[in-house]
Amino acid sequence: MKTTSRILALVLLLFLGFGGLYGALILISDPSGGKFDWSLELLNGTPFNSYLLPGIVLLIANGIFPLCVAVIILLKKKFAHKLIFFQGAVLILWLTVQLLINPEFFLPLTHYPTYFTGILLVIISLLLRKQESKINIKP
Repeated sequence: MKTTSRILALVLLLFLGFGGLYGALILISDPSGGKFDWSLELLNGTPFNSYLLPGIVLLIANGIFPLCVAVIILLKKKFAHKLIFFQGAVLILWLTVQLLINPEFFLPLTHYPTYFTGILLVIISLLLRKQESKINIKP
C-alpha cells in the first residue's frame, strides 16, 4: 500500500507540475491571456491587470514546487508525506482563492479534476503518515 500511495502521489505531482509549468510559461510569455483565449476582462474586479503575476505564482506553487516534492518522493525522504499534504492544500487554496476573486473564471473541466487532485494528495499524505507511524511503532 505504501508503494502504491507513493506512486500515485508521484504521478499526480508530475502531472500537476508539468501542467503548472506549461500554463505558467504561457501566462508569463503572454500576460494578455491571448494564448489561452482569455480576455483581460476576466480580471475585472481582481487585483490584477494582466496574467503575469498569476502566472508567476502558478509557476512557483503548482509548477516548480510539485516537481520538487516528486524528487523528494523519489529520494524516499521520510518527510515527503508532509510536503505532499502541503502541495494538496496549496492546490485547494489556489483554486478556492481564484474562484473567490472571480467566480466567472470557473472552468468545470479544469477545476473539478484539479480540486480532486488536491483532495487526493491530502488523503495520500495522511495514508503515508499513518503507514510511517506504524513502521516506527513496531518493536
